[in-house]
Amino acid sequence: MLAQDLVSNLISAVTGSDTASQVLDRMVKFRVSHLPVIDQTEYLGLISEKDIREFTDPGQLIGTQVINLLAVSVIENQHVYEVIDLVSRYELTLLPVLTPAKEYAGSITLPSLVRNFSMLTAAGQPGAILVLSLALQDYSPTMLSRIIEDNNAKMISLYVIPDPNGRELTVTIKVNTQETSSLMRSFDRYGYTVKSYFLANSQLDDFYRSRYEEFMKYMNI
Repeated sequence: MLAQDLVSNLISAVTGSDTASQVLDRMVKFRVSHLPVIDQTEYLGLISEKDIREFTDPGQLIGTQVINLLAVSVIENQHVYEVIDLVSRYELTLLPVLTPAKEYAGSITLPSLVRNFSMLTAAGQPGAILVLSLALQDYSPTMLSRIIEDNNAKMISLYVIPDPNGRELTVTIKVNTQETSSLMRSFDRYGYTVKSYFLANSQLDDFYRSRYEEFMKYMNI
């Protein structure tokens, strides 16, 4: 999934002829605290709500004020993981997207990013979820996939969270089957610890809700 798959033009960019009050009203309307500033098609940077509130006159034009704009953006062909990284690192509510020619193409909002979170984790696909705990040196996606396929199943999603000590991993795997008993026995036989698993819809709802909360916390919301 690339940045261009998430971009939207619903929120119009700020220009030098906008007043401070107009920009602030737009932020309130769309529930964002950042907006892109452009000069025709050239992207100049992000203006924040804090910047706007420092204007002494709400009717003052943006173009008449010297502002230290935040120069952060992504190119259309950058991966969604890079989008998430920038949103988290700069605590953004909106991320501008540029064409390869560096022209402003639109922005990615947090709701758009969250809506596509389920696609990253295959949340909408049927199947069970297994959460494994293993040492860093034991992590091998090829081996995990082989164990799963030896049990007539397929891995449809996998993501890894390192523990703070840097020596262990929590590996979350979604498979295309609800039958996990043989899988769990195989993982145990190969020395992998299954911390938890989820089968019923109610369990999966709780699991995705908790992962969604972790995702939002990761983005400093």
